[in-house]
Amino acid sequence: MATIFFLVSGENPTLPTSEIKSILESEKIVYKTLSSLPQIFRIEADPKCLEIVQRRASMTRICGIEIFKCKAEMKEIERCFEKSDITPYLDEGESFAVRVKRIRGSSIEIKREKLEKELGNRILTKIKRIKVSLKNPHKTFLCLLSEGYLLFGIKKFEVKAKEFIKRGGAGKVFTHPAEMTPKLARCMVNLTQARTGDVVLDPFCGTGSFLLEASLVGCRVLGFDVLRSMVKGSFRNLALYGVSPDGLMVADIRSPPLRYRVVDCIVTDPPYGTSATTLGLERREVFEGFLLVAAKLIKNGGRICFAAPKTVNAKEIGERLGFRHIESHFIYIHRSLTREIVVFQLAR
Repeated sequence: MATIFFLVSGENPTLPTSEIKSILESEKIVYKTLSSLPQIFRIEADPKCLEIVQRRASMTRICGIEIFKCKAEMKEIERCFEKSDITPYLDEGESFAVRVKRIRGSSIEIKREKLEKELGNRILTKIKRIKVSLKNPHKTFLCLLSEGYLLFGIKKFEVKAKEFIKRGGAGKVFTHPAEMTPKLARCMVNLTQARTGDVVLDPFCGTGSFLLEASLVGCRVLGFDVLRSMVKGSFRNLALYGVSPDGLMVADIRSPPLRYRVVDCIVTDPPYGTSATTLGLERREVFEGFLLVAAKLIKNGGRICFAAPKTVNAKEIGERLGFRHIESHFIYIHRSLTREIVVFQLAR
């Protein structure tokens, strides 16, 4: 066991941490949550979990092993550094760099370049036959400054945001103004706690964003949409990445072409905006009808994650229909729309 840190995205206050927890729980990783700092989530767990989070997460930037945490004061930093054993993290002959990242303007009195140089020199005195490499180091030590504290650790993995950007609009052959971004789609897939081999359904598949992200973490995918143009577009987008869905068809969620209890998870973005068709239904009717059928399709204990306008009150609808509300996260879009990312579980 080790103390592990995750430097997460600051675009939402709750989604990044929940995504990590869902990944760990879906993979049956035993962990203990430790006190955290803004944009830093800390746990005690087997370091093997780092590779799993790196492979699946979309809202984590960097993950690594913590060496020490202290107040962001130079004397305290120097004292904690001298007490710490860094020899397990750097072998003779390897190169290293020290990087300082300041979160939300924390501890501006500490000069980044000065701290990097100071700790770099101290590392050189602790381990023989190593060298500094600022361009391509074997190992990178991180100093994260957040809310008056400093976390010092070794970086193990970095999540490349450009991979999600690449799968966005420019990386597709078929797009739509209302489609979910790859980054948020992957996060929502993870919130369902889907595991490798699970059957994931998107009954409003649109351009196939959720299906693609679910398949990339090892899930089998099913999708349907009332519009033939969307189904054809999803086929083209999935084919671009070599994904073969278990099923993709033109269908209405109110008359699903599936047997009951065949789906492990459902992740979707039902239509509710001006650029999406609701077949003449009111917003609330769309969500009530969707959840009513979803309760029959999903296996007992399965999770559903979807987006909805905050004004719909999705939590009340789901609980009334027999679901257990797990969590909700809110994303401000504009003055007339705050999007709720809600997670339900079908009671066993």
